[in-house]
Amino acid sequence: MQDPASEIAALQAMVHSYIQFFLVIDVLFPVVGVLLAIAIIKFVATLKKLKESDEYLFYTIRGQEEERSRISRELHDTIAQDVRYALSLSERKDAQHHLAEIAQLLKGSLLEVRSLSYNLAPPDITKDDIIENIKDLCAECNGKNGVSVRLSIIDGTDASFLTADEALHLYRIAQEACTNSIKHSKSAEIAVLVRNETAAEEKGLYLFISDDGVGFDTARARTGFTKHYGLKGMQNRAQLIGALLTVRSSRGEGTLVSVFMPNLVQTTI
Repeated sequence: MQDPASEIAALQAMVHSYIQFFLVIDVLFPVVGVLLAIAIIKFVATLKKLKESDEYLFYTIRGQEEERSRISRELHDTIAQDVRYALSLSERKDAQHHLAEIAQLLKGSLLEVRSLSYNLAPPDITKDDIIENIKDLCAECNGKNGVSVRLSIIDGTDASFLTADEALHLYRIAQEACTNSIKHSKSAEIAVLVRNETAAEEKGLYLFISDDGVGFDTARARTGFTKHYGLKGMQNRAQLIGALLTVRSSRGEGTLVSVFMPNLVQTTI
């Protein structure tokens, strides 16, 4: 028969070993759990990033194809036809009687080429100054299709917190909004307003483009507007830089495009 003291000592050793085992488990289990949770979060984030990247790539490619189609249509419907007609006039026996008309056609074609070139790569966009770029945009658009463009920039408006990419995307959104109004709204005037926040608003840059045109039904014409008026591209640009874009319109009441770019730059004293 085993000595009671030896049996107690053996039981104590067994209990001690179990205590050590469970202590190790208690320490390791949370650590393993945390590491597993981190791994899952990183995996989900990677998948989300990949999905968003693919989606953006898709819309980028589609946007490029739509832009190419638009340029092709403009070249064919305006410049090519005018140049072809001018050429036919120049080949006539009485061409000297049509020199003024030929010159006018060629002058108009040259203006169209300049306009296309400006829309593709405005010469001043490299300045990364959204305020100056908006001024240039409004000056370029003023008078097109008989539309007057009125620009208002509140004194002291600060856009220095914008990165070069943010300034570029905001410019493209404004450019698309103005182009839509000029080509489709049948408006007489476009009003552009650039300002910073008021006392009750979130800090950042606010951009508004409105027209007094025919407007559209945003609820019923969303698909058509997205396809033909570039709304999806504007939304994608806004989403890419973390801006908030809203489009308000109704038939006969014009259209208002609003863009808010938050100022997330932290200032330290």
